Amino acid sequence: MAEQTPALAAAHATRPDAIDLRGLTVIGVMRAHDGPAALLRSSRGRIARVQVGAEVFGVRVAAIADDQVLLTDRWGQTQAVALAGS
Repeated sequence: MAEQTPALAAAHATRPDAIDLRGLTVIGVMRAHDGPAALLRSSRGRIARVQVGAEVFGVRVAAIADDQVLLTDRWGQTQAVALAGS
């Protein structure tokens, strides 16, 4: 087996441009003991664990599916944000 250096390991473990850093991104969806939850990343790099009904980063979480989160803004517009990489 070839020897792994930290730089080589980092290069194999990361993908450039895997997520859009300019907007709100879903970085994970999970089934928790208290219902579905998601990890959202803001454009400023803040990460929040949310559940349906939560308000975070100026939006309300309307629904959480296996590969996307439905978010409603303050004007009542709902949009689906897909899981990064899907």
